[in-house]
Amino acid sequence: MLGPGEEEFALSGGSRVVLHESGFLHPAGAAQRFTPYSELIHVTLDARALRIGAARGSWRIPRAAFGLPGGAQTLARALCARMAGLPDGAAREQRQQALDRRLAESRRVWLGIGLAGVCAALYLLGRFVPGLSMEGEYWGEFGFASEPWRLVTAQLLHAGLAHFALNALGLVALGGLLERQLGLSRAALVFAASGLGAMLGCAIAAYDRVVGASGLVAGAAGALLALELFRPQLLPTPWRLPRRLLAGAIVADAVLLLYVPNVAHAAHVGGFLAGGAAALALAPRHASAPFSGPALRFASASALVLVLVALGALARSVADPDLAATRRAERLLADERTNALALNNYAWTIAVSERPSEQQLRVALSLARRAVRDTQRNDPNLLDTLAEVYFQIGRAGDAIETIDEAIELAPDEPYFREQRRRFEGERAADDRPDPPDEQPSIVPEPRPDPEEPEFDDGPGVSV
Repeated sequence: MLGPGEEEFALSGGSRVVLHESGFLHPAGAAQRFTPYSELIHVTLDARALRIGAARGSWRIPRAAFGLPGGAQTLARALCARMAGLPDGAAREQRQQALDRRLAESRRVWLGIGLAGVCAALYLLGRFVPGLSMEGEYWGEFGFASEPWRLVTAQLLHAGLAHFALNALGLVALGGLLERQLGLSRAALVFAASGLGAMLGCAIAAYDRVVGASGLVAGAAGALLALELFRPQLLPTPWRLPRRLLAGAIVADAVLLLYVPNVAHAAHVGGFLAGGAAALALAPRHASAPFSGPALRFASASALVLVLVALGALARSVADPDLAATRRAERLLADERTNALALNNYAWTIAVSERPSEQQLRVALSLARRAVRDTQRNDPNLLDTLAEVYFQIGRAGDAIETIDEAIELAPDEPYFREQRRRFEGERAADDRPDPPDEQPSIVPEPRPDPEEPEFDDGPGVSV
């Protein structure tokens, strides 16, 4: 039996919607839920479904689920009337109208598509320019101090087709939804903040090399979740995602990635947190507030200029990789604070890159020699890098002598012996063995630095 002022709407499957004096009972997933009218935000009706947005979630009831023709329209009008009858009903009607206008004025979104397009262009270009990734990827402290444009370009490069495809899909889907919710200028600034957060996460985690737009994707996910939880009154109901679905997808993605090797989890966390914080800071106070203005457009345009400058710097490095490598080595070798690991990593990156030039190998030799010298020839992994550089230069004898030192320090590691077989010609030159799972840890003990044959390291590079 219904009491005074109550209404009931039968739905297929035995569920129903019942309007009571203070709120309404409605299906929410497999259960029934009671929502007070005071929590209602936005009620819309389209060709397929009635959509109800509230402070604690949003729900969709298909038109076909109503038992009587016109049931969806009748329920929509009834809910709007109950909202209007609240003490602040006039303000609620204004918000309903403002959100309706946002839906009606919705334009095509392109920010996520644009970012995915840039990533696609760089991925395809990288198929023809082997040095592109080496010139644009994140390189730890070196990126912050010497080549800050890497903080941008690293997030637009990818390690493989699957890596690119997953991130591009995330940029298009989540970026499009974020742009609808916040507008172009605010969404662009959220992506900029997400990128900074991702790179800060990489710095805190002390990653050596990172590429990929997953930090940006994580930032969009964090922004969408933050808006849904803390600013639902700004969101037209059709643009909202069910909270359980959104939160569940984020948690599932994080858990699955724990079992994927070589994932920069700190970048994801940094992007997620920065994206959420930026969305809350940039979101307008009211649904009727303008979603763009001169200050926002200037800030987003400035972010675009920085991206273009970074891409220009990458283009210059790719256009003359020998000069870029030489200048980079000069900066690394001139700075006494540069640690041996940073020197070694750059030398190894050059040595194992596709078709390194003679000048680049000269640079790699300078870096590898310095790294070996700074560790007093007591790290077998750094000796392996020096041996690899010798081998790439064509000095197989020096490579064998150097790898023998690594074998002496780590006699139980088969990787170094396989390297020796490769240097001797018993193994194909391009058949580089898989590196050891755990790098041997050697306690440094002073050893004499053997004489090395003279080699011209080229102009402008200190040895």
